[in-house]
Amino acid sequence: MSLFGWLFGKRRAAPRVASLSATEVLTKLKGAALPCLRLRAGDGGRSWLGGRPQMASPWPRFQGRPLSLVAQIDLAQARAAGGPNWLPSEGQLLFFYDLETGGWGMEAEEAGSSVVIYEPRRAEVAPPPDDLPEDARFDQRPLRFDLDVSMPDDPERLGLNLKDMSSTEFRRLEAELEAMAPASPAHQIGGYPTPVQWDDMERTCERVAPREGRRPGAGADEWRLLLQVDSDDDAGMMWCDVGQLYFWVREVDARAGDFSRTWTILQSH
Repeated sequence: MSLFGWLFGKRRAAPRVASLSATEVLTKLKGAALPCLRLRAGDGGRSWLGGRPQMASPWPRFQGRPLSLVAQIDLAQARAAGGPNWLPSEGQLLFFYDLETGGWGMEAEEAGSSVVIYEPRRAEVAPPPDDLPEDARFDQRPLRFDLDVSMPDDPERLGLNLKDMSSTEFRRLEAELEAMAPASPAHQIGGYPTPVQWDDMERTCERVAPREGRRPGAGADEWRLLLQVDSDDDAGMMWCDVGQLYFWVREVDARAGDFSRTWTILQSH
């Protein structure tokens, strides 16, 4: 699905009297933009997709099976590149996912099928468990970080309704947004996600993620995009049908260095 494809479909299905211009939409989207880090192939020091983690913690398991390492992110490198200040400034984050289950993140029972481990100090490289199948191991692909900006994918986040556009303005907006879409594979830290299906994943996290340890009064607006991992041919990563993984964390937890309550959503075509 192309950028804004789902919303474009809604607009085409029920056109209204034109009252909204492409310029207005673009101005508001750009005004709401948030910084993010794009993760691209390159010499990233201690950051990579796949490979082996620098980890002192036990290798995580789900239902007795070892999880696959998706990525290791060096936090000092991320901070130096302009990454989110709600992340720790030192150590590594390790992202694991259960390829066999392929959880979508829509059921609380999926807790544990994806895990994020924070290693505050440098550790030795941990070899994968012997019972981790070869096809559940990704080759290591070094990463570099580029500072960029991200815009909301869904204008309804800003109270905009694309149904209130003429066909001409709509086509102009579509062309502008497609031209500004991030290059694929769209790996990312922070900012707004680039959803494959729906754009309100924060509300999904708040509704589905286990409630243990939640601060009273917490809500969907406290969730932050910790890591977005796209399907990537070079890394041998295919999430269902050219989908993406989205790891989410509450800002208060991230600032405290607690990544035990992250939640992961899989979206696919």
